Amino acid sequence: MEEETNSKLMKYKINFLKENNKDILIKLVEVHQNAFKKFGFRSWNYKDILDLFNNGSYIFYYTSNNKILGFIIANFSLDFNEIITIAVDNIYQNRNVGKALLMYVVNYPTLSGNLYLEVAVNNYQALNFYRKFSFKTLSERKNYYLICCGKNKGKRVDALVMKYVL
Repeated sequence: MEEETNSKLMKYKINFLKENNKDILIKLVEVHQNAFKKFGFRSWNYKDILDLFNNGSYIFYYTSNNKILGFIIANFSLDFNEIITIAVDNIYQNRNVGKALLMYVVNYPTLSGNLYLEVAVNNYQALNFYRKFSFKTLSERKNYYLICCGKNKGKRVDALVMKYVL
């Protein structure tokens, strides 16, 4: 399933990564690092995303003008559905890329039941985004994320577990 459409800002296409494509996976790593570097968490690398792909995670990526601007990784099963990550290149944030990716997953044909995710309590932009789409906080995971670089290196950040009811 692919979706191609025009948004208010740009023409885009959402693709489903069906086969191992090293060039695409490398671009996803770059987008993820760009999206999350401000938090100082451990950066994802090629092997991280390749392992998720090889273990059956669904990877959807957003392209405009043949450039990958963002992606979402999700796991769907009969009893549990989760978003592993949504990453949008920081220069394309707040331009409906994340919204398009999230809506694509929420409307994906094999998805049924609830959708879960974890988000750092200091990622205010993501928290507001998820709340806007009616995700509700279920619980808090204390000291979940480790800060690996910057002035807060070695400190930990709590995560919120959130749920979206389909």
